[in-house]
Amino acid sequence: MDQAEWLFITGGVRSGKSHFAEKKVDEIADQQNRMRYYIASGVAFDSEMKKRIERHQIDRQQQQWITLEQPTNLAQLSTKISSEAVVLWDCATTWLTNELYVEVDGKMQWQNESAFQTMLESTKSTLRALHERGIPLIIVSNEVLDEQSYASEEVAFYRQQLGLFHQWLVGESTTAIEMTYTIPYYWKGSEK
Repeated sequence: MDQAEWLFITGGVRSGKSHFAEKKVDEIADQQNRMRYYIASGVAFDSEMKKRIERHQIDRQQQQWITLEQPTNLAQLSTKISSEAVVLWDCATTWLTNELYVEVDGKMQWQNESAFQTMLESTKSTLRALHERGIPLIIVSNEVLDEQSYASEEVAFYRQQLGLFHQWLVGESTTAIEMTYTIPYYWKGSEK
């Protein structure tokens, strides 16, 4: 069996990442007769986020998607995803933000390095396990490292961990793409 695809797609806010990723899922699902799974990490904390979530849901209505709402603890998904799936996770940036504020042993994870690293390794293991089962993965994340840095310990921790996670995702992926104004730039792999 050929190695399953693993696409990492990053870019600025509203750069076309999600739309591009959904098109890739459609291509893979149609070519390989796979079910479309959507791992949603967003939580509607305010009206803007609620509108963005609703827009993404409307975009997916025409296709048959199985949506798994998973704002934290991706490891819980490993048994919920069929081997006949193609998986879109949108987005890793939001997921990491959510994870930072999970309380473990009386501290937020961003303040508890050991708990944070345990969670991160569990997430990496889950993604690897899905991929090893032959499940194509498409992971979307925002590129926020080009933005101005803020003098906050928690923001610095977030940026550092996001950068390291992005590096890991690129290393694991078969294809890494940066979206700029809806144009895909292939940094790893090639356009198929």
